[in-house]
Amino acid sequence: MSRLQDIKLGVYEKAIPLQYSWPEKFRVAKEAGFDYIELSIDGVQPRIERLKWTTQDLIEIRHAAEEAGMQFYTMALSANRYFPLGDDRDEVREQGKAIVRRAIEIASFLGAKIIQLAPYDVNGRESNEKTMQNFRDSLRELIDYAALNGVILTIEVMEDVPFITSVKAAKGIIDEFDSPYLQIYTDTGNVAATGADPAPDLKNGGRHVVAVHVKDGTLGCCRNVPYGEGLVDFERCFQELVDMNYHGFFVSEMWCEEDESFIPYLKTAADFIRGKMKLVDARNGQE
Repeated sequence: MSRLQDIKLGVYEKAIPLQYSWPEKFRVAKEAGFDYIELSIDGVQPRIERLKWTTQDLIEIRHAAEEAGMQFYTMALSANRYFPLGDDRDEVREQGKAIVRRAIEIASFLGAKIIQLAPYDVNGRESNEKTMQNFRDSLRELIDYAALNGVILTIEVMEDVPFITSVKAAKGIIDEFDSPYLQIYTDTGNVAATGADPAPDLKNGGRHVVAVHVKDGTLGCCRNVPYGEGLVDFERCFQELVDMNYHGFFVSEMWCEEDESFIPYLKTAADFIRGKMKLVDARNGQE
């Protein structure tokens, strides 16, 4: 059994101001105690423009990571939220698939192993059997493309997607496809926000859980809840993961809202998470 403390702990890129250069972002993350940065490609400017990164752009970013002694392991892709993979409008659905395919290429070039998908069949429209089937058909195509590029797609457990608010629900989709290139990315804060207990829910995913957003949450709220002030029992969650013999990635998902005064909290967050890991490791004789 591996120590929890040996598992890579990343920080969500949006916890660091967008205006910072990549060398600055890596420096801030490293000084706070994180092992890597989870790259974000969302649906608004300027991050959606990252889909247009040239080979030279990617070389420079990869070089900055290497200079910092870091590398990319995971990517948070939320850009397809605005172009859902199950939309009944062909042009919207095709745009969504194109976004995911380009993200796969970027992840492969940068060396990221895992892409977290925003698993919407529709967004702001009524879901139905047709949109759910469209979602599955799109996902099947994208799994094949991910496999060709050596990247794992993951279904994010989300509080606002009715068919996937828990690891147990996500596992149903994973079982349907039965592919090593489609796995589960859960989020303790998202599950807690629904009123469920994220600790026992973890075991429902088994070895299909490959990444975890280690985040606090309160009922109805899964953003900007300071660690230790929400409903998540982190020690119980980490113990469940130990019992599962978890081997994946951890990411602290936070938002700085482009405020530099948030930066000191990054170390507070890293220390909190690593402290909980250390307690659970000690309890299991893995100091």
